[in-house]
Amino acid sequence: MSEQFSSGIARRAISLATAGAFVFGGMFMLAPTASADDLDRTPAEVIEQIEARAWPEWSVDNPGPNIDILAAQYFLSHLGFETERPGCLFTEEVEATVIAFEEDAGTIPVDGVLDVDTWVKMRNELFPSEADGIRPGDQGDAVRALQSLLNGKYDAGLDIDGFYGPETEEAVREVQRGAGIGVDGIYGRLTFKETITEQVENGCVSIPELTERPVEAPAEEVVPEAPATVDQPVEAPAQEVAPEAPAQETAPEAPAQETAPEAPAQEVAPEAPAAVDQPMDAPAGEVEGARG
Repeated sequence: MSEQFSSGIARRAISLATAGAFVFGGMFMLAPTASADDLDRTPAEVIEQIEARAWPEWSVDNPGPNIDILAAQYFLSHLGFETERPGCLFTEEVEATVIAFEEDAGTIPVDGVLDVDTWVKMRNELFPSEADGIRPGDQGDAVRALQSLLNGKYDAGLDIDGFYGPETEEAVREVQRGAGIGVDGIYGRLTFKETITEQVENGCVSIPELTERPVEAPAEEVVPEAPATVDQPVEAPAQEVAPEAPAQETAPEAPAQETAPEAPAQEVAPEAPAAVDQPMDAPAGEVEGARG
C-alpha cells in the first residue's frame, strides 16, 4: 500500500471522527434539560403572565389570617427556620422566624415582613434551578406547605401529613392544568409562584385538621388515676384525717359522781319497848309517895 493512499485513509478517518463528534455534541447540546413544571410544554405567555403577578405581603401590621402565612412557615421550617406552632396568623413569633431567615440570607432587607424580597429569596432557596422541585415520594414540611396551599386555595381535601403521595400529585397536576403550566405533577418554581400568588380571601377554613405536626407538643401531663373507687368509703388519708384527738381528752371520770357516803340507814332510834296497858310497877318507895 502506497504511503499516499495510507495517508488519505487516515485523513478520511480523522474527518469522519471529527464530524461524528460534532454531530454527537450538537445532539447533546440540543437535548432538553429535565425541569420541574415541564417548562418545555408551558407556553411563553403563561410563564410571563404568572411571573408578572405581585407577591402577597404579610406582617404584624397585616396579620391575616391567610393560608399563605401558614405555608410560608412550613417552607421556612423546611429550610431550617422553624416556628413552634405554625398557624394562619402573622404573629410576633412568625415575625421572629422571618427575621432569622432574612438575617441568614444576608442579601435582603431585614424587616420581618413576608414581601417580594422574602418570597423571591425563599423560592431561590427551595428551587435553586428549573430542574429542582418537590415531587412524588418526598416527605416533610415543604410537602405540608404544598398540601396546605392545595387545600386552602383549590379545595383539594388532602390530609396534611407531609407525604407527597398519589393524591397530592394529582392535585398538583390539576393546578398545572388549570393554570396552563406543562402538566408533570412536580411542584417547581413556576407552580410555586402560581400557588402563592393565587389569592383567596382566607383559605384557612378549607384546611382539615393536621394529621401529623412537625413539632410534637409535649405529652399532656397525665394526672395519676385515683385508685378505683370502691363502694365502701376509702380509708383516709384521701381527705387528710386529722390525727385523732386524744379521745377528746375526757376529763378523768368524776369518781362516779362522788356519791355522798350513804347515810347510815337513818339511824333508827331503838324501838321503845311496846307500851303495856298496865302501869309499870313503880319502885317500891315511889309508890308510897303517890298514895300519900
